[in-house]
Amino acid sequence: MPRPVHELLSPDCPIKPAWAVFDQGWYLHHYPEAQAAPGAALEFYLRVGARQGHSPSAIFDEPYYLARNPDVAELVRAGHYASGFDHYCQYGWRGVSPHWLFDDALYAELYDDMTLENLELHGCYGRYDHYLKSGQRERRIGQYLFDASFYRAQALAAGVAEGEIDGPGPYVHFLACLGSGRDELAPSIYFDPAWYVENHPAAKAEILRGQYVAAIHHYLTNATPELFDPVPHFSERFYMQRYPDLAAAARLGMYRNGYQQFVQHGCFELRQPAAEIDLAYYKDMHRPVRDALNAGQMRDAFAHLRMIGLAEGLDYSPPARVQVLEEYPAREAFIRKARADLALFARQRLDFSCQGQPELAVVMVAHNRFELTMRSLASLRRNFAGAVQLILVDNASTDETRWLGQYATGVVILRNAQNLGFLKACNQALEHVAAPALLYLNNDVELGHGAVAAALRRVQSAEDIGAVCGKIIRTHGRLQEAGSVIWSDGTTTGYLRDASPLAPEANFVRDVDYGSAVFLLCRADVVKSLGGFDEDFMPAYYEDADLCTRMLKAGFRIVYDPAVSVEHLEFGSAATSEASMALMRRGRRIFRGKHQEFLQAQHATGEQNLLAARSRGKRRRVLFIEDTVPLRRLGSGFVRSNDIVNAIDMAGYDVHVFPINGAPYDMMSLLGDMPERAEILYDREFTGLEAFLAERTDLYDLVWVARTHNLRRVQEALEKTGVKAKIILDTEALVSCREALRGGADFDLPRALAKEFGGLRSIARVLAVNEAEAGHLKQLGVKPVAMLGTARVPEPTAASFAARAGLLFVGAIHQPGAPNDDSLRFYQDEIYPALAKLMQTPPVLNAAGHVAAGVELPAPGVGVNFLGEVADTRPLYEKARIFVAPTRFAAGTPYKIYEAAAMGLPCVVTMLLAEQLGWRHGEDVLAVPADQPMAFAAAIARLYHDEALWRHLRAGALRRLTKENNPADFARRVKEILAA
Repeated sequence: MPRPVHELLSPDCPIKPAWAVFDQGWYLHHYPEAQAAPGAALEFYLRVGARQGHSPSAIFDEPYYLARNPDVAELVRAGHYASGFDHYCQYGWRGVSPHWLFDDALYAELYDDMTLENLELHGCYGRYDHYLKSGQRERRIGQYLFDASFYRAQALAAGVAEGEIDGPGPYVHFLACLGSGRDELAPSIYFDPAWYVENHPAAKAEILRGQYVAAIHHYLTNATPELFDPVPHFSERFYMQRYPDLAAAARLGMYRNGYQQFVQHGCFELRQPAAEIDLAYYKDMHRPVRDALNAGQMRDAFAHLRMIGLAEGLDYSPPARVQVLEEYPAREAFIRKARADLALFARQRLDFSCQGQPELAVVMVAHNRFELTMRSLASLRRNFAGAVQLILVDNASTDETRWLGQYATGVVILRNAQNLGFLKACNQALEHVAAPALLYLNNDVELGHGAVAAALRRVQSAEDIGAVCGKIIRTHGRLQEAGSVIWSDGTTTGYLRDASPLAPEANFVRDVDYGSAVFLLCRADVVKSLGGFDEDFMPAYYEDADLCTRMLKAGFRIVYDPAVSVEHLEFGSAATSEASMALMRRGRRIFRGKHQEFLQAQHATGEQNLLAARSRGKRRRVLFIEDTVPLRRLGSGFVRSNDIVNAIDMAGYDVHVFPINGAPYDMMSLLGDMPERAEILYDREFTGLEAFLAERTDLYDLVWVARTHNLRRVQEALEKTGVKAKIILDTEALVSCREALRGGADFDLPRALAKEFGGLRSIARVLAVNEAEAGHLKQLGVKPVAMLGTARVPEPTAASFAARAGLLFVGAIHQPGAPNDDSLRFYQDEIYPALAKLMQTPPVLNAAGHVAAGVELPAPGVGVNFLGEVADTRPLYEKARIFVAPTRFAAGTPYKIYEAAAMGLPCVVTMLLAEQLGWRHGEDVLAVPADQPMAFAAAIARLYHDEALWRHLRAGALRRLTKENNPADFARRVKEILAA
């Protein structure tokens, strides 16, 4: 609908987009030639300036627009448009970026409500109009290097009056100041203009010559972006060399340079911004950093480092860091530490005395290397306090091992006159084993926290588990193996050798071909029934692969458990690594001869088969795609997604979770809040999806996509890479239904739904969260449609009505203006004042929940206490008397009401939520129209003083949950959907 430039800039024009501005003062300052007729500056611009490439104001950059859009420039030269701004006024406003500091496509990608249809309903002419009118004040992101909150704070600190910033908005104020003679302030923590001009002389010279108005202008528009670093803590050259896949992406035009990828994605993945900075180390080593990130106080670790860490002197790289720790020095350090510890055992002897039946027998073989053996034994004793039968076989040692019994009591020591080798010595010890579980343990290891107990729990968890192996880490911190693969030619591969122990692929439970006897915990009766190690493999090597293979043939499973972590001095017990390799080659020949039929069923050797070969069994595989790893503490639909992932796992499927927007959360949450058999791909995100799918084209049987917008994003990559897996789309909530509540009576819901689902292809099944949304989908012609609700176990808090006080709201806020954000503002601005008229002392509302980075909570006020994210919310439910949910617009079903009801807390909600739940007013909840704050306040006041009603609603809601939200029924439904 917008018009040619001369009409839009006319004072008589009936429509006024915020970008349709001619700023006379700004124009005269930047184009002195127009000063001859200051009263006719607009006429000069329309008649002369537009043709000369002038910009009409600070918020539209004519040279940038024409350079970025050469087809438009050609049309301007041909006379079809008076200028680039004229083109923007007529057509470009629909989706072309008007300025180098606003990315229209990014704004559309970040915010689901930024569709042109939705904007039109709200009187906005394109996304830029919205950003100028409200987005910049809502702290929305319009360009990856501009942070409105950060800039506003910088400007205030520089003495700029608050009204001068807030009047036009931080973004407009920033642009207006550029080239005005004022000092250039940083637009965000990610760019330092002063450092930039001082460290890039070429950029400084071009700015002084007037080719660029400011440092940020130069950085974002110069022709060689790879040559300029934006801050002292990021090296473009290092980053591109460190991550060559990103260099390829930049060449393809996906990013302007490496820093754009880093700020948008890499900082969340904890990629290294410079050789001397290790963000993973910085985050892991400093609790305040993790707390700030988890609480949403800081966007990412790099921002924290620049804003806080550097000032406080926090370490951001390991001491004496080398880029790749060499293994030889690390091995020497391991040995030196073992030698240094010997003095400890003179006065602090190890006690392995065992009274009664031992839980575990540990077999260890030693040939000299006393210091390593003592370190391993000390590690074992620290690691496991249970009853242990320790059997140590001394293979003719000539060092202090001969007197080991003086420093470790309660040990069964078998001494041999000659070195019989590892295998024979283990079989010798097997005759003495009196425990139900048997651990083969090398004498050159350091056990990770809880390793032995974790392995015992695992082997006892199922009768068909014959052995448990773990994550073996070499002394330089890289993996030796995370379970091992036996190929069809008899060769073996330690899975993920040389990878990081934190790699997602190393951190989920799975059945494997075998695990090495560095740490192998077995059922003792199974090992004895098989006769222990096959002595044809004497003196050592391949005996562990052979034993596990014989277990597999006997119907037992070998399970890899990443909770079992072991540091290993590889080849520490052998004379040389060359001798060890020779023994391995010999063992392989024997192994092939013994297991020909077994090997025929194994995968052919090759990197391309490794993903399929890393796991045994016939479990079908599901790729689960979500916005992020669905941690329960994130609230919103992520709790339900978490339940779905658990249900898929319970149904007997292997599930791999891919977070489209990355997973900027701590490792403990990422692994602790998900099924242990699930592969949580927390180091992946959308830009790497196509390469990920290309590696796993034939791996998956099903792809489960959470949320419609995610299927739209991944559909092309799925098709391009040839993934044949069937697709299940779980809508979670229909965005169009939520927008209909915002848009009012004129909102065209069928049209919006058609657009929301238009172009989506090859969907095997579409899931809705409630019957109402399923009905909308069926009316639209989407099929097949199924319903999958929500699961919640009732676990009511015990406190009585009289012992409780106050109100509670628990809900996550993932972006400004989201339903929960609006609910809190509605309560604070309208409901609480109404409540204060009805109650002499209104109760305080405690508001808790995850708040995403960049979201600004309402200003603290009387009657509301903003708690932020709370690790354990149960005490809040125990103390509160009523849960309130004044939600005015939303889609799907409100998990927060299920949770409150499960905790035994009666709820006052809007009728919208009651209808989504299908719950009854006066029986399960008190429901009030969303547009009546006084009625909402009256319902709170009534329930707050009526114990009988309080008990009635509490009981009704708990009955509802028990009947309709049973987790077992939910899991059964997921299983049915997968099977169908």
